[in-house]
Amino acid sequence: MARPESVEELSEIVGRAHRESRTIAVYGGGTALDDHPPGHTPGLLIDIGGLNQVIEHSPGDLVLVAGAGATIADLNAVAETGDQELLPDFPADRTDSGSTLGGAIATRSVGPRRIGRLPLREVVLGVTVVLADGTIAKAGGKVVKNVAGYDLSKLMTGSWGTLGIIASAALRLYPKPQTQGYVEIPGAEAALEAIGSQVAPAAVEIDRSPGGQASTVVMVEGLEESVTSRTESIVNTYPGAQRCVEPSWWARRAQAPVTIRASVSPALVPQLVGEIARLEDTIGYPIQLRGSAMGVFDLGIGDLDSDPTIATRVVLEHLRSWGQKQLSATVLCAPASVWGEVDAWGEIPGFGLMRTVKDQFDPDGLLSPGRGIGGL
Repeated sequence: MARPESVEELSEIVGRAHRESRTIAVYGGGTALDDHPPGHTPGLLIDIGGLNQVIEHSPGDLVLVAGAGATIADLNAVAETGDQELLPDFPADRTDSGSTLGGAIATRSVGPRRIGRLPLREVVLGVTVVLADGTIAKAGGKVVKNVAGYDLSKLMTGSWGTLGIIASAALRLYPKPQTQGYVEIPGAEAALEAIGSQVAPAAVEIDRSPGGQASTVVMVEGLEESVTSRTESIVNTYPGAQRCVEPSWWARRAQAPVTIRASVSPALVPQLVGEIARLEDTIGYPIQLRGSAMGVFDLGIGDLDSDPTIATRVVLEHLRSWGQKQLSATVLCAPASVWGEVDAWGEIPGFGLMRTVKDQFDPDGLLSPGRGIGGL
């Protein structure tokens, strides 16, 4: 294991591994180690925790630049000194467990507040990356090596460390809301209407425990008077709606042996929720559903006392058949034994292009082999 303390030291370590044809895996906070396929045992493990400095904090410009090893929790604390927060919303469970800036970007981590906020790939203003051969590259600004034709910031977001090692990044900041309010609505039928309503929600999340009824929780944020008015409007609009505190499950993934990520059109969300309930009754395995009314859900499959392989295969095949081209379903997290026994990815649009980019950035396949989308 290596723990570089500077970008230059990281470059030297990666360059040496490249010359020795050693594969490399990167460790940040370790909060996504169980996501995606486990990959091959690396020839070198790099702990990025030594690159944890805040390089620049400009409240007036709404910009924060930090090393990839800085934790999201620490960066939010820095932003709060200017009465601001990071513009991208990250999952609370990963933030509480020490998720790092580099890891959050590489895994394209996202929390519930995705309505009205730009996707993570749009708010990463710049990155410094160490490429597979040890070359230091930057997106924009002072370019050490120009990777012509590519937007490095967007390319590294969700790359799972397969294209380069993020050394630092610049993020947009956002004025910290004065307060937040929550309203719970029974069922999932109101979710789509709530997204586009005049209350301008920051998040609309749906949760359904195995064997239970779904509920929708709408979150609004802003000035206290505005939040009070908007939560009251929601309560008066939807039958059974009532104010609540932040649910214990908010921004946290369901705890289950296997997690399947399903993406569907928001218009199909109520049908998907009903389909999951019927599928659970049919196969006899518990299925936890949790996610955004925008159409991205995590499905927790099985319990700790049973092998989830068969249930995972059945759920994947059923969802892909039910949703056809309007739904994607991929395995996000599973025991190593499950990955090889199911079609974890299904059809991946643009996979040929992903392969081409991977071959150009890492022709020897040394960076995080097997950890990328489709097992790249």
